[in-house]
Amino acid sequence: MPEVGPWAEKKYRLIDYYNQLFTTGTKNKFEHRVYIDLFAGAGKAKIQGTSKIVFTSSLLAMKIPDPYTEYLFCEQNGDQLNALRNRTDTLFPGQTCEFFHGDCNVKIDGIISKIPRPSHSNRVLSFCFVDPYNLGLHFSTIEKLSEFRTDFLILLATDMDGARNVREYAKEDNPRINLFLGDSSWRSSWKKQETQGRGFSIFLLNAFTDRMIGMGYLAESRTKMVHIRSDDRNLPLYRLALYSKDGLAYRFWNDVRKYVLQPELEL
Repeated sequence: MPEVGPWAEKKYRLIDYYNQLFTTGTKNKFEHRVYIDLFAGAGKAKIQGTSKIVFTSSLLAMKIPDPYTEYLFCEQNGDQLNALRNRTDTLFPGQTCEFFHGDCNVKIDGIISKIPRPSHSNRVLSFCFVDPYNLGLHFSTIEKLSEFRTDFLILLATDMDGARNVREYAKEDNPRINLFLGDSSWRSSWKKQETQGRGFSIFLLNAFTDRMIGMGYLAESRTKMVHIRSDDRNLPLYRLALYSKDGLAYRFWNDVRKYVLQPELEL
């Protein structure tokens, strides 16, 4: 059971409430509603500095009133994945779950193989939650999932990883941002924006979102991100970005933001 900062509770409330709206709002329109968690964790976490234990994204997605029809969980840490498997077996024995041990960027083809194939009589909608600790997500992973009807809620670690390591990532031989953006030519654009006083975090957010919009996701994602900061020193950590091709998703997301967040945390 990993430890997480107290600010993570906001993230879990956001994903919990969004899952409820998403599945209830789509249950009569899609025969299959698939939940994909690329960094699934152990299902539970301990809040740092306390004895409080909370459900994390994977188990939260299972306890909702109208569950998904399938769950696909990927986790690189074997101990955490085994803990998640045991918890799902104990708490939700009737749910259809698949577990993938390893880096989601490597396992993505296997994950995709478990998504039901749609037809006129078998409609499929997937929701993918992406919750990495850093910028280790490859854009090619998102591209492969986007070939199906998939909405995304992605943690973009542009502050806690990108801004803190900009000098290292800007080196020509460092592939981290090349893979994150799916673009090896980003440095020239960054250099121009840097001279204009733009921060690396904002540059990455815009560049990533531009790539998503280029695949048909709505530009509304750019203005509906949620900025999460640390509770102790109010340091910027990451943004949660919703990407969908359907305006209904953003109506759900607007309700979630109003219900969960303090006004000062909204962009």
